[in-house]
Amino acid sequence: MANATIEQWAQELKAAGVTRIFGVPGGGPNLAMIGAAEARGIDFTLAHGETSACIMAAAYGATTGTVGVAIVTRGPGFTSATNGLACAQLDRLPLMLVSDTVPASHSDRIAHQRLDQVAAAWPITKWSGVLGGQDPASTTHEALRIARSHPQGAVHLAFDPTQKGEQPPEVETVAGEIGVSPEVIERIAAAKRPVLIIGSDELKDVDLPQWPILTTYHAKGVIDEIQDPRVHGLFTGVAADHPLLESADLIVALGVDTVEPMPGAWLHSDKTIAVQEPGTDTRYFNDSTLHFGSVVEFASTLMHGPSDLWDTSEVQTPRRNLLALTDDRFTPASIAAASVTDARITVDAGAHMLPVMQLWPVRDPRDCLISNGLATMGFALPAAIGMSLADPGRRVLCHVGDGGLAMVMGELETLARLQLPITVLVYNDASLSLIKLKQEPAQGGSGAVDYLTIDFAQVAQAMGVPSKTITTISQLRSDLRIEQQGPLLLDLHIDPQAYPEIMQAARG
Repeated sequence: MANATIEQWAQELKAAGVTRIFGVPGGGPNLAMIGAAEARGIDFTLAHGETSACIMAAAYGATTGTVGVAIVTRGPGFTSATNGLACAQLDRLPLMLVSDTVPASHSDRIAHQRLDQVAAAWPITKWSGVLGGQDPASTTHEALRIARSHPQGAVHLAFDPTQKGEQPPEVETVAGEIGVSPEVIERIAAAKRPVLIIGSDELKDVDLPQWPILTTYHAKGVIDEIQDPRVHGLFTGVAADHPLLESADLIVALGVDTVEPMPGAWLHSDKTIAVQEPGTDTRYFNDSTLHFGSVVEFASTLMHGPSDLWDTSEVQTPRRNLLALTDDRFTPASIAAASVTDARITVDAGAHMLPVMQLWPVRDPRDCLISNGLATMGFALPAAIGMSLADPGRRVLCHVGDGGLAMVMGELETLARLQLPITVLVYNDASLSLIKLKQEPAQGGSGAVDYLTIDFAQVAQAMGVPSKTITTISQLRSDLRIEQQGPLLLDLHIDPQAYPEIMQAARG
């Protein structure tokens, strides 16, 4: 029965367009599942950690437009994967995790590695259930459908052919027609200083008005950040956003996933029109005028408004604030402004992300991946591996702090083994810089936030990745211009003294 279950599972992955799975195999059926998938032309990528495998898979799925699939063993394999599940769930990345488990037929006497993995995954997935012996193809098909449905996220299957298995519930379709009232049309037409906040990548090819535009992190690149004058940076819900929003007489938020903004009050309810897909959590916008339905359809309504950009040249924005800090010092702001390549990027959590996300331009939302829902460290390198495997013809720049890279150091070997065109930019200041900026007296001192300096260039060389130590902007520009065939690590020895002014500029 186990083999039949595995064969049907693998066949359903093939039918769904899955072309690669990721994981760290253990005992039980893991290797048989990998073999069944490979027999159908589905490749396998071995990772060093289960969370990394989940992030690789989720990034691969998001880049290819399929569902990423990861395989782990029972017990510690599953528990080590839970951060990857939560990351996919809150960052709206499509992921199916399949874990081995103690079979129900033996669980009354076998306690070794016995956990209720289905229950443990429930709070951090869209659905968690058993992949059993009865109609496993249907279970797999429906689980993949749930992972893809709006908003995308994580599902978990515990492999146990001694049980019947479970069928995922139907995805509830929430009605949400937008009936744009004359009042809304009048508000848009009367606006003199409108601002548009974009949170949905569905607006990439939509004809949008000539208004100042902010995007969320996950929608970065919906508007061409290299050439489009409407781009005013990113919306993160922090104090530094307020000057532009306060200057506006109308704010239209299209598809803003409220998992993204920083926690805080929304101070602009009286002049906000928020449009959300049905079923989306909208409480962040308080009593704003809310509409439910297609953000793409609503976008045509905006053409009733003003057709010219209003003058915002004197209005402070985080993007302008950070640009003002760029100079010859080797700081994260100057590094971010030194972008010289049209590559995809992945960005880790940490202080370096503030200038990188605002200043490093991309042309398409598929060209940038960041964990902004869970905001997990250790995301950028495995995400870069998944993204690069999905499209190996383009270079990926992985922006990661020293703390985040140390968490997933083993994946440098994965990078070397696969010989992927990824450049790892390590912002190396031997500290948890973002946390250090928030630290107050009597909160642990340097022992709570500082490390010894790691020579990441030497570590990378030892793991098979060519590397260099970089200390100047001119050096960095030169190395980024070089055509690199395989992986490269640039150990950026940055000046941490600039972080307080970066934090003030980016967040206020």
